[in-house]
This record gives sequence, structure tokens and C-alpha cells, in this order.
Amino acid sequence: MTDVAYKCDAYPEFMKIVDLISTQNPLQRRRINAFISQQDTDYWTFAEQLCRTLNHSFFQGDQERVEAARAYNRMCMDFVREQIRFRKTGVYRLDDAYVAHEEVYSQPDVMRYYMVGLLLSYLFWPNHYAMLCFLRDHLQQISINRYLEIAPGHGLFTVQAIKHSPDLEATLVDISEVSIEVVRELLTAFQIDPARIRFIHSDFLDLSLESDSFDFISMGEVIEHVNDAPGFMKQAHRLLQPSGAIFLTTCANCPSIDHVYHFHTVDEIRTLIRDAGLSIVRDVALPAEDVPVDRWQEELVTINYFAILTKE
Repeated sequence: MTDVAYKCDAYPEFMKIVDLISTQNPLQRRRINAFISQQDTDYWTFAEQLCRTLNHSFFQGDQERVEAARAYNRMCMDFVREQIRFRKTGVYRLDDAYVAHEEVYSQPDVMRYYMVGLLLSYLFWPNHYAMLCFLRDHLQQISINRYLEIAPGHGLFTVQAIKHSPDLEATLVDISEVSIEVVRELLTAFQIDPARIRFIHSDFLDLSLESDSFDFISMGEVIEHVNDAPGFMKQAHRLLQPSGAIFLTTCANCPSIDHVYHFHTVDEIRTLIRDAGLSIVRDVALPAEDVPVDRWQEELVTINYFAILTKE
């Protein structure tokens, strides 16, 4: 177990973010400390490096850091409210991606806080940090030439891919102009020139990109946001080179302000993948609560799922 108090001096940039979040919402300090006290040196190094970049290059001054902490706390409360409602009704609040677009993706203030909050969640949510590690571990085993990311959101996955393969050709597709702007800002903060990236503001299903174009496709937290998840998976299959791979993350029983495609079980996700002509090389399913697997469905436990996929 890590002595969190001792780490305050060794990792000051990270602790600045922790203190801002905890000052606004004292309950968060207990939750955050419970997680970070169990982490190893790799985690603390990652957290300090990310927060140094955020504090000095991404957030423009003290007020933006305060607003970022507020965004994280607001996002956490949004998830709690949606979860309470879901436990009562058994269904997501939204069931149409067009409504989500009107309420979230096309609203600059909403989308901005949501993306910044999600960016910080990779520091503090065990399952989100696990999926980031999963991606980083896989990247260490491969080389990438042509990279496609569908709905990059906050841009953290994009940064990992480019840091690993600095010379890759990257195409990023997102339906939200705000998301694209956040990604540009994060890339700049990491000293990656956004001008070298091909950004496409579009619905992924409307694209007519050349078939077999990409050797790595990232679909992080995407298909739960769309009306046609099977169509998305088949489109990704079409664009993947025969020897390429897809990094996919999604979730089951995971209500949010913009989730519309409700996976009830992990098996539903795996069936969707196989029906699209894709094979699962490796996958992980993590519950958001400490509940035995045989009770996940009965108790509507949120499950985060992430996998590496290839063509059959």
C-alpha cells in the first residue's frame, strides 16, 4: 500500500489536481485515496506526467484548473444520478443518438465539461485506468503505420498511439466539433502538431473511406453512444487491413447522459463483435462494483469491457 501523504511531495502536479477536486467535494478524497493508495510506481509516474502536462500546457491558468476539477465532480454526479434512475427503471434515459447529439455533442458548454471530466477519470477510475493500461501494453507489441480513431473524445488514446508511433498517419473522426477542438488542444499540450492529423467532422457511418485502409483502429467508448452499433462494427471491419487490429472499449448496464445503446451483458457485446466478422484476441470485463459475476445482470452492475479484435 502506498503512503499517500508521503507522495504529496514527490508528485506535486498530480496532488494539485487531487486537492482541487477534493476541496470542491470532500467525499471524492476518500474515493480517490482508496484507489491511488493501492497503485504502484508506474501509476504515480503516469499520473504525475499527465498532470504536469495538463497543469502547465492544457489548462490555461489557475481558473481553468479549478473549472476542470468542477467538471470532473459534475461528471461524477451525472453518472450517479443516471445510475440511480437506471436502477429504478432498468432502461437508459435516452434511446436515440440524435437526441444525445442535440443535448450533448452540439452543446459546447456541456461537451467541454464532459470531455474534461472524462479525461481526468483515467487518473481516478480503476476501470478507466485499467483500459488505458490495456491499450498501452498492446501498443508496445506492435507498430502502426495508418491509424484511425473513431470519436476520440478527450484525445488521451490518440496521444498514446502517437507517442508510441510518432510517424504514423492518423485520421480522427468525430461527430462533435467541440470534441475535435479538445483533442487539438490536448495534442498541442503534448507537443504534437495537430496539423499533421487528418480531422474529419462527420458521423462515422457516413464516411466513404477506402476499404482496408488502416492497420489500427481505436473505438474507445463509442458504440454505446450510437443507434446502429452493428453498423459501426461492420464499417470498422471494412476499413481494417487484413493483418490489422481494433482496440474496442464499451460497457454494459452503464447509464450516462449520452448512452443510448444498452448492452445488458458482456455476451451481447461479444456476439456483436463476432457478427461483424471479427475475432476477439484478448478481452477484459471489469465490474464497477465488487459483485460476483453471477450477480452482475441481476443487480444491473456496470461492466467496462475492452478488447483487441482482428478480422476472422
